Amino acid sequence: MTRHAAVNAAFGEGIDPSHAASYIDYYAAINPWMAYWETVPAGRISLSERDCPSSSFRDSEFYADWLDEQEHLKAACGLRLDVDRKNTILVGWHYALDQAHYADRFTEDILRRIKDGLAGAVRNAALLRHGLERSKRLGPLIERIDAPALLVDAGRRIGEANSAAAIAMVRGDLITGLGDVLALRDPAAQRWLEETVARLLSGSHKSYDRATFAPGGHVVRISVTRAPEFGGPSLPLLVRPRPQALVVIEPLVGPALRLDPGSLKLAFGLSAAETRLCEILANGRSLAEAAEILRLSEGTVRQRAKIVFQKTGTHRQGQLIALVSRLAAD
Repeated sequence: MTRHAAVNAAFGEGIDPSHAASYIDYYAAINPWMAYWETVPAGRISLSERDCPSSSFRDSEFYADWLDEQEHLKAACGLRLDVDRKNTILVGWHYALDQAHYADRFTEDILRRIKDGLAGAVRNAALLRHGLERSKRLGPLIERIDAPALLVDAGRRIGEANSAAAIAMVRGDLITGLGDVLALRDPAAQRWLEETVARLLSGSHKSYDRATFAPGGHVVRISVTRAPEFGGPSLPLLVRPRPQALVVIEPLVGPALRLDPGSLKLAFGLSAAETRLCEILANGRSLAEAAEILRLSEGTVRQRAKIVFQKTGTHRQGQLIALVSRLAAD
């Protein structure tokens, strides 16, 4: 368990697999006992009916829809072991309420006797996770990417970065790595990055997403890909390595970006000439440069741009670029 009410791994005996799955997928997040476990020091053994009776949650959704269906789980003896600041392992021994008057004594005694061994197993599991995370180095791979590329965890803490990313962070005009946390200068791009990394690393069915932004005169395409993970059915782990995502920030300059005329016509009613103007602007060129490329006067190009703004419902060049770049031709 983590203190953020997400189950990283679960191992159990004597419970129907469907009930266990429903707990992991939903009921763990609303389990009222989690508030109690937050207050219990690591290493303390607790008895539910002595310290936090299940009947006190009788009116909760957790009790009514999940626990009440399983009479043999309503009483328990438990032990909390901390892996690190954000991850906690809960060892629970459950039984029926009418067994608590005698089961409490021997389950508490057994957990007390094996507590030191369990704590040692948790320490060893944490060391195994550290070793697996260190072995999962993708430096040689990301160094071959011709754009800033970084491996980050769910909190956007940077694990690895290629030389292009290191240079970009030193320049600081687009990305920063203060406190070893990846951040983007553009608020919209930063918000998208935070949401996308969190979603992909939380177990979303998607493993890849991308978006285009135009911060401060730059035009960039940001791609986020969930990195391969250790573990799974063939390797069940007590403490799993933290998932990571590969973030690639690709500058779009010159011919790197091609817009799809058909999509722009269908979405906004843009003509071929208007699409060509959008493509030039999306590749980082100014209106004056666009006029030179199109062999038109700057006034004509500005008028054409106003029509494009009206059709697309945008008001600034940066908004327009960010919008139409999402319809880039692959």
